[in-house]
Amino acid sequence: MSEPLPRRTERATFDQLFADGAAALAAGSHGIQVAPPGDGRRWGVSVVLRPDPEAAASLEALAHEAAAVAGDGHWLTGAAENSHLTVRALEWPRADIGDDDPCVARYATALRTAVAGVRPLTFAVTGLTLTPLSVMACAVPADDTADRLSAAYAAALGPDAWLEKEFRRDLWYLNVLHFAAPVTRARALIDWVAERRASAPMALRVTEVEIAAWRFTGSGMTPRRLAVAVLA
Repeated sequence: MSEPLPRRTERATFDQLFADGAAALAAGSHGIQVAPPGDGRRWGVSVVLRPDPEAAASLEALAHEAAAVAGDGHWLTGAAENSHLTVRALEWPRADIGDDDPCVARYATALRTAVAGVRPLTFAVTGLTLTPLSVMACAVPADDTADRLSAAYAAALGPDAWLEKEFRRDLWYLNVLHFAAPVTRARALIDWVAERRASAPMALRVTEVEIAAWRFTGSGMTPRRLAVAVLA
């Protein structure tokens, strides 16, 4: 298995996302999230980094502001209980995940191996961007620790890394708002995000790596913790 490459942090990458997202919103062709069906391929068990409480509260405030501009019906993915950076997805969604699930046990063992000796992670949230499906917060790691942890986890998983074996995650980010209905004030939202494309960096600290399943709560997807590893 090839080692995952470092995720990009160049401003140009987020600029291109903004251009794509703004064009989709202006044309009314943006994506719309729906509650995952039983046989869906998104929102399966995954490994995520959860922001510290102060950063989570700031991101939640941004989520509410974005929702107020976008209109009704959207998912508050940036709410404190939902906010996360994804390390990798591990499997397709399934409903039969008990406390003694053997797959989760293997994922957790691999995670303990990968985090050994890893200190808490630090990111800077440098602004917002648009995508054709969401309002996104741009995250830049302070160093290469997060990328090395991601690579170490892929190696520790072995065959259990199958789902993203051929898939590269390009960026570190946190979605703030997922579009789950037509954006009724598209131009206003484009302008609102444009004004926040660059901001004073907001520090975000991660002290736990979580294996999570996802459940739909009516206003978004909320993680259900299956296992956790502490960075110390």
